[in-house]
Amino acid sequence: MLIELLTKKYPGMRLWLTQRLSAVAMVVYLFLMLLALVVTQPHDYASWRALMSPWWWRLLTLVFFVSLFIHAWLGVRDVFKDYVFNLRLRAVLQVTVDILLIGYLCWISIILWKL
Repeated sequence: MLIELLTKKYPGMRLWLTQRLSAVAMVVYLFLMLLALVVTQPHDYASWRALMSPWWWRLLTLVFFVSLFIHAWLGVRDVFKDYVFNLRLRAVLQVTVDILLIGYLCWISIILWKL
């Protein structure tokens, strides 16, 4: 049943499922972050750095931000489709959002991995 829903017969189902799965990934990360903050209680730069230093935590943080940007991209895309009726303006706005999100993802990657 689920596989049938993800076919070309229902084109919006994949996007809907992607947005919901990205929300679940963000909630799991936020729960883990809250748990880590309660346990470690970082109070200065060194303790924050120690919290974010393991490679797996940086990877989880990167997955969180990728999920956030996918979720935001889908949401903004739907808002533009619903409320911006001029196709050229919608395309310009969507490209602007795309460029900003890609730029933010690169920026986050540089911060996390100190490239």
